[in-house]
Amino acid sequence: MQFLSIAWFFLAAALAVLALRRCLVLPTWSAMRVLATLCIVAALPLVAFAWWGQYTAAGHRAFDEMDGLYPFAAGALGLLLTMVAALAAWLASRGRGSKV
Repeated sequence: MQFLSIAWFFLAAALAVLALRRCLVLPTWSAMRVLATLCIVAALPLVAFAWWGQYTAAGHRAFDEMDGLYPFAAGALGLLLTMVAALAAWLASRGRGSKV
């Protein structure tokens, strides 16, 4: 289970970087660029909370036994939000390329 959550953190970071790179080619206030940016901004504290809750001594004391599901679920939600951001940025930049 620990390997899976570590993989989630790295996958979330990679997807966030890819989404931000794709957003650079989009117009400044396009809806997809704003959506992708908001998803990444919302995912950052969730992933940070998940890391703190699962991999620090203070987090283990605060969330012991079944309460440990809160940081785990926060990490999963953070990964989901970065997936949405990467998909939105990819679809928007893909559509923009076909119009030119």
